[in-house]
Amino acid sequence: MQPLGPSEVDADSIDVWVVSHGGVASNALCDHMQAQGIRTRPGNYGLICHKQHPGISIGKPIIVIHGDYLDAIRSMDRRKFLTANAAKMCLGINAPEIPLSRFLQSFPKDPVGFSMFLESFRSAKESGLDKVAFLRYPYSNEEALQAFKEVGIEVDMTGFALRERKKKYSPRSKDVKSILEIYQNYNFEE
Repeated sequence: MQPLGPSEVDADSIDVWVVSHGGVASNALCDHMQAQGIRTRPGNYGLICHKQHPGISIGKPIIVIHGDYLDAIRSMDRRKFLTANAAKMCLGINAPEIPLSRFLQSFPKDPVGFSMFLESFRSAKESGLDKVAFLRYPYSNEEALQAFKEVGIEVDMTGFALRERKKKYSPRSKDVKSILEIYQNYNFEE
């Protein structure tokens, strides 16, 4: 289990901050970028990869990967990351022990935190705090290159391809079924 902190973005240890709500292959993209010497993973990467924008400039380009919300929820649930990622997006902490039922009670319209998370980056972009580009999953290499260009970083996408999403999902708990219902028609527009 990871420690509770620190969960601030250490801008000196990254070249670009890659964030996502989870379940959208952000780790695959980070691996590809890291292989090219582009620093995406500080020591506390696990604590900041699903964290909202802090509301003050971090001074580094930011790529926000989002989309395919229902299958992302199923993927996070299958891999046992759903509650941990909800805690990071809603509360900014690593607290996988908080049950989903508490998120449903505390944030009935946004129990996983998708809206809070994405709106924080939209606000940072619109206010000019940081260079932020949104990348909607699933995306092509050309779409990724456009997002990188938007924030001023160069990435060689040669050899990168999103793999097909695993569709083997385990039975859903009552809470996960409720969460899927809440996000049934969810769509964030950049």
